[in-house]
Amino acid sequence: MGRKTKKTSKGKPNKSREKVKTTQASSKNTTGEPETDCKNNSHAEFTVDQILDKGEEYIDSFEYEMAQKFCRRALELDSDNIRALETSGSLLLELGKPEKAKQSLGRAVELNPDVGHAKYMYLGQLFDGMQAVQCFQKGIEIMTRTYEEQQKNEVAAACALNSEALTVKDISTAYCSIAELYMTDLCMEENAESECRRHLEQAMELDQDNPEPYQLMASFCLSKDNKEEAKTMIEKSVSLWLPKLQAKAQGDAADDLDPVNTTDMSYSTRISAAQILIEVESMKMASDVLESLLDEDEGVVQVWYLLGWLNYLQGEDYHCNARFYLNKANQVHKKTPSDDQPI
Repeated sequence: MGRKTKKTSKGKPNKSREKVKTTQASSKNTTGEPETDCKNNSHAEFTVDQILDKGEEYIDSFEYEMAQKFCRRALELDSDNIRALETSGSLLLELGKPEKAKQSLGRAVELNPDVGHAKYMYLGQLFDGMQAVQCFQKGIEIMTRTYEEQQKNEVAAACALNSEALTVKDISTAYCSIAELYMTDLCMEENAESECRRHLEQAMELDQDNPEPYQLMASFCLSKDNKEEAKTMIEKSVSLWLPKLQAKAQGDAADDLDPVNTTDMSYSTRISAAQILIEVESMKMASDVLESLLDEDEGVVQVWYLLGWLNYLQGEDYHCNARFYLNKANQVHKKTPSDDQPI
């Protein structure tokens, strides 16, 4: 399909795993072992769901090792508990134990193959090639069915207010995961180009407000030397999230809007967007993206470097600016060395 691009981690329960939500605050102990809020600490007095609820409190505070201990305890009580298997699998993935994650998630698939999409999305991250595609496709099948049932439900309006309810964006992002495979692992397949484009078009059709498929399409178009379409796509993508960040920075956004949650696009994904914008010569938007990244974190050498490179490319009138940004990049690199070899 052309050049092989680097496989990214977007569009999945973030590589990014899906974070389990809870309304309870986490409580901690100093022993490193699961505890209960009861005078008698015997876990036999607690149900599996109660133990998992406690574990999810640690998930909410990103204490994955402690959360995994609660999953293990739950599995001691019920080794085939679907919720415990799926939660444990996602945590093992987060903890860098892919083989154990496969075992846990695989068992969940054996026990309950047609309910619950998350396990398939996690397995899609763990497998390669067509095996990963099949996992994502099964996940999408379940997501689509669940979403349709959700829409038919008499309380669909109430579901829409539920943060855990499926959205078209979730399904759109899942299609992006398959498209990425055809840009990376499966890029040499005979139908890689058509399959990549097809899945991205499906993603865009499902949710026209999801910036991810537009950015991926821009990368795809650049790999085919279609610079004009790439420029259209990346500018569309960035227009869906950059104004929100700028409004927040200027104090024009809602007071309760968390700057971290203003966009679903990760910091590294936004750096990639800036790189694409520079490549298609959309310099003003690239500069705006990079400046917004500096507002968020001034300690990333790549951002300073790209601002220097952007100014250098614009000619002699900008070389003074380029020198400033590149010198700053050098200073930041000395303080926090980058593992990016080209930089």
